[in-house]
Amino acid sequence: MVSNNAQTVPYGALGADNNLLPGMDGPRNRTTGLQILNGLLIDYLKPLDGVRDVALCGNGFTTPRSPHGPFLYADHKALAATANELQHLFRVHGPRPGDRLTVPSGNGPVTTSRVPWVTPDPMAEKSALAALTDFLDSPQRVEPTPVTPALAEEEWEKADTLVAEELPRLARELIATRTGALATSIHDYLAGPLGAHRAVLRLLEPPGRPGEIDSYAWNITGPTWDKIATTSREEAMAAHPFGIEIYFQDFAAVFLGRAQIWDVVGGSYQGWHIGENLDSPVYALFAIYGEHQRPDLAARCYAHSLATLGIPQETAA
Repeated sequence: MVSNNAQTVPYGALGADNNLLPGMDGPRNRTTGLQILNGLLIDYLKPLDGVRDVALCGNGFTTPRSPHGPFLYADHKALAATANELQHLFRVHGPRPGDRLTVPSGNGPVTTSRVPWVTPDPMAEKSALAALTDFLDSPQRVEPTPVTPALAEEEWEKADTLVAEELPRLARELIATRTGALATSIHDYLAGPLGAHRAVLRLLEPPGRPGEIDSYAWNITGPTWDKIATTSREEAMAAHPFGIEIYFQDFAAVFLGRAQIWDVVGGSYQGWHIGENLDSPVYALFAIYGEHQRPDLAARCYAHSLATLGIPQETAA
């Protein structure tokens, strides 16, 4: 099983592979289907010998700010068919919702059948694909906006505290990501030798201060996030090779249990980076705050969703 987490959006939309650095956000800088297939079937499987069957999964959700509908290259049935035409090393399967793959105990082929309790909605799929076609035919610029409701005034202090408590952990865990590895390995940037500050976190619209930005620089000697004076985005990009720009209320919502990091990217997040796509801070945020790493945050989010739906919850003894 290989997970397609490309989350590729049409040019103009907000996505994981956006890069605000000048000259780095053109259509040719977006991930292509060929790159995705290479990653899934060549890079992922390079350490494994004797693989005969590969199943694709993931990439099936839509983001809150997605006038383009689904992600590009998210149709795994079509992706698998293309992969099987292009190579002969293994059989690629692209199951749709409700498909069941049966792996035999012997040497027989993997077979596909359907389960009766999962039925895709054909009208919803058709509408989503039409939105993608319309966006590709007439691209538009999607501007970032908050994806979660504004914080109530009585929540401002709690949100400030949660963010302040998380920054030291974020500073430490960033070291172990591809972003951190590249950021700590370089010594020069646009203006010459780099100091200890290698990335900047820009939190937009802090509670009670519309139009303002709180800025923190990632200090690799701590590691810490040091509060710094806010400059223009252009000045920040010139001074720091990596940047994260996100609405405060959405960043806080991750810790309040009102959104997951996957919800925030694609609506509220923008950023920049040097290096390759996977060196982007957005993938560092996925690694640090995804449910696989922070089940406590995921549990808060699920509890909040259940409460919103009016479903009673049992409390642990």
